[in-house]
Amino acid sequence: MYLTNKAFNAFVDYLNKSYLKKDLPDNVRDVYNEDEYKKFLSYREESRHIGLISNIVSIVITLLLLTLNVHALIFNAVGSLNVYVQYLIVISVFALLDLIIGLPFGYYDTFVIEEKYGLNKSTKKTFALDAVKGLIIEVVLSYGLIIIIMVLFSRFGNMAIILCTLIMLAIMVVIMLIVIPLMRIFNKFEPLEEGELKDKLLALCAKYGITVRKIVVKDASRRTTTSNAFCTGIGNRKTISLDDNLVNAYSADEITAVFAHEFAHAKYRHVARSLPFSIFRLLVFFASLAIVLNIPALCTAFGFDGVNFFFAQMLSGVIIWPLSVLLDVIGNGISRKHEYQADAFAAREGYGKDLISALKRLSKESLSGVNPHPVTVFLHYSHPTLSQRIDAIEKTSGE
Repeated sequence: MYLTNKAFNAFVDYLNKSYLKKDLPDNVRDVYNEDEYKKFLSYREESRHIGLISNIVSIVITLLLLTLNVHALIFNAVGSLNVYVQYLIVISVFALLDLIIGLPFGYYDTFVIEEKYGLNKSTKKTFALDAVKGLIIEVVLSYGLIIIIMVLFSRFGNMAIILCTLIMLAIMVVIMLIVIPLMRIFNKFEPLEEGELKDKLLALCAKYGITVRKIVVKDASRRTTTSNAFCTGIGNRKTISLDDNLVNAYSADEITAVFAHEFAHAKYRHVARSLPFSIFRLLVFFASLAIVLNIPALCTAFGFDGVNFFFAQMLSGVIIWPLSVLLDVIGNGISRKHEYQADAFAAREGYGKDLISALKRLSKESLSGVNPHPVTVFLHYSHPTLSQRIDAIEKTSGE
């Protein structure tokens, strides 16, 4: 199943690569000139190669770990310790192993490929600090999830499927509330200066009865040349975040257009509307985990003395891969629908042309593909293609 997953993804990647050679849709031909598109193709090919090598290395190491029962060996080595300490040590070991395996590829991608094509702004110090912070966060989150799973399934059996789902939903809500404090682990935020841009953003929010707690600018330029914006908060009190790359290089109308799109997600409560599907996905995951936990032989086949919660979580993700693909397709379809709605809102507010202009610039600056294969879009894209978005925006604007 694991190898089937990897082979399937490689096939989809091949389809996408072959499709890049086709003529671009008329409405996105001006994103790149001939030389710039050659640069994009070269960047994509180099990125694809390093991704392919990274994938092969990951497959080989994963198969070796499973064949040699390394997971069980490490657990057995710390078997005399308290069970909670055992899981903390093992999770830390494998998180560190993942970091060590992925670090050379991440370094090459950032400081060789992205540097070559003008996308990287990160320093080696920032790269190293991000890696360490990421490792700590991964260990904390993974350990917390395993402990929740272990305690609830040990005490409540299959009833833990529902309990774990409810707890994960609560955690997701908390993260939404503290997203900017969490992002401060990696980024700095400064208040947006007074002026035309701030006035436009506040006016749009006031029009729909939204109270803005604050508007902040994120120092994205320390790492990349790409730009983004988002609106966070629950209810009618929101915090707006804009990347400094966006603030420093785009017009007030273009930025307001991008924000109007993000604002629409909050206005239409897209997160809440996606909640039933998110609940279903969580239930599916924890149900698959329950199946693995109820069949001890699935763990003992890999050297464990009985059920192991850490390994069971890994196995459940592999076992439900075909269903996960289907759920990804459905989830991405829902997301693309929401993106169309958000674009339409910005267009109806009179920012259609500015949004198109901003989207084209954002695509060009990040060397994004503007002509992906339809299968890739169907399977993996949470946003419509740039061409599809422009078509929809122009129809909404009546152009």
